[in-house]
Amino acid sequence: MDLRLRLPDEIHSRLRIVAEEDGKSLNAEIVIAIEEYLQRKQTSTVRAIARKVAQRDAELLDRLSK
Repeated sequence: MDLRLRLPDEIHSRLRIVAEEDGKSLNAEIVIAIEEYLQRKQTSTVRAIARKVAQRDAELLDRLSK
C-alpha cells in the first residue's frame, strides 16, 4: 500500500537520524514507530477494560481469591 505522509520538518529530521543510526530506511523506522504506538494503545485499552471488570466484580474476585 502506498501512503503519502506529511511530517513536520523536525519529526522528519529526527526520524532520519534514528534510521541512519539503526541502519534502517526511513520507511522502516516509521513502520516500527507506528507498530509500537499501536501496541501501547492496545495495552492501555486492555488495562482499562481490566480495571472496569475488577471494579465491577470486586466482591466476586475477592471471594474467589480465598
